[in-house]
Order: sequence, then structure tokens, then C-alpha cells
Amino acid sequence: MGLLIIVALVSALASAGQAAPEPPRALVLWAWERPEDLTRAAPGVEVAAVTGFIQIEGDQIQARGRRFPLLTDAVRRTAVVHVQIDPKTPLKWTPALRARLAATVLSYGRAPGFSAMQIDFEVPASQRQALLDLVSDVRAALPASEPLSMNALASWCETEDWLAAAKADEIVPMVFRLGEGGAKLKAKLEAGGDFANPRCRSAIGLSTDTPLKRWPGGRRIYVFNPRSWTTGEIARVTEDIHP
Repeated sequence: MGLLIIVALVSALASAGQAAPEPPRALVLWAWERPEDLTRAAPGVEVAAVTGFIQIEGDQIQARGRRFPLLTDAVRRTAVVHVQIDPKTPLKWTPALRARLAATVLSYGRAPGFSAMQIDFEVPASQRQALLDLVSDVRAALPASEPLSMNALASWCETEDWLAAAKADEIVPMVFRLGEGGAKLKAKLEAGGDFANPRCRSAIGLSTDTPLKRWPGGRRIYVFNPRSWTTGEIARVTEDIHP
């Protein structure tokens, strides 16, 4: 499945005279919008599951909750709210829309059984203020004890500094489906490098179908699967990554 077993990686680095990466702080399985049974995950493995989908159309919002069953015994569960802007309808970012969007994200992100929230909202450069506003509003509405995470394109963590204004407690650079400059970033990480932006050094997002031979240590590792998780895939990822 492309992820290198940690034990083999440590051995290889030791033989090459390089320092072994710091063990990951946590393994988190992303559960996207499909039927998922994660009850076979090892104790301590976390789950981040999509609980809501929101589409912005001009100054209107279309929203729905998760449509497929999720089975998990994970103690720590993060509710993921996916937000997207309809490319066919120009965004009308007004104070009223801003308030409605934050309230809608909170309604799906504070789902029963979940103790943390993650915003998944990819925006072009012209609409980044909407993302920053949303993260700021949601963080302000949450208790200090309830962490807020946000996903980010890996390129945002390399060439741009606007993430410094993001009020999220955690930023997760997604190192898969990489666009322009992706090969260079991948080579940098596999050579032992790290993201240019320090805000992006507490977590990382990987995928079962995008091999990465080495990644920075000492952070929470989220793993995406483009298909429903199988017992075998859960076991392999756990063996490869679980601290």
C-alpha cells in the first residue's frame, strides 16, 4: 500500500548514519463519505470522520449530514466538516453568509460522540479570507478545551505565509494529490526536510495510494483511503505508523 514500515525505516536510517525520525504522536484514520467499519483498529488509533458537507452557492448554503454508516470504538474522534464553493456561482462573502456558515459548520462539527473538530475547506487565493474568517469564527465559538484542526494543501505550507493568520490549533498539510511543485516537496520530505511554515509541523496527511518513503516525525499522522477501509488495510497502516 506504499507506506514504509517504521521499523524498516529506522534500521535503514541507522545503517546510513542518519538520525531516526521521532515517533509519531498519534495515528488518525480519516473516514470519508462511504460506509466505514473501523472497529478492528488497534486501541489508541484515532478516527476523523466526515459528519457534514456544505456547499456555498453565491450567498446561499446547501448542507447535509453524513449519509453512510460509521462504526468505530475509537476513544478520540474528530468530526470533519467539508466545505466547498460552487465554482459555477461567484461567492458573495457577506457578514450574513459568514455568520450562517460558521453556525452550520458548528452544527455538524459538534456531533454527539466527537470531541474535536476539523474543517476541510480548499479555496483559491482570491477566496482565502473566507477560510480564515470561518476558522476564526468557529474557534471563537468553541470551548478552549475543544481543539480545532484544519486541512491545508501542502503547497500552502511551502510557498505562502497567510496561514499565520489561521486561528486553528492544528494545520494538517495533505501530502497527496499534489499539484505543481509536488515532486519537489515530496523529495524534500523524503530527504529528511520539513515544511517551510512552522505552523504546518504538528501534523501531516498521507494517503494509502500515494507512497511517501519518509515523513517528518513527532506529529499526528492522518491517513486517507480513497476506498472504504478494510481490516487488512487498517492492520497494515497501524503496523507502519502507530506509535
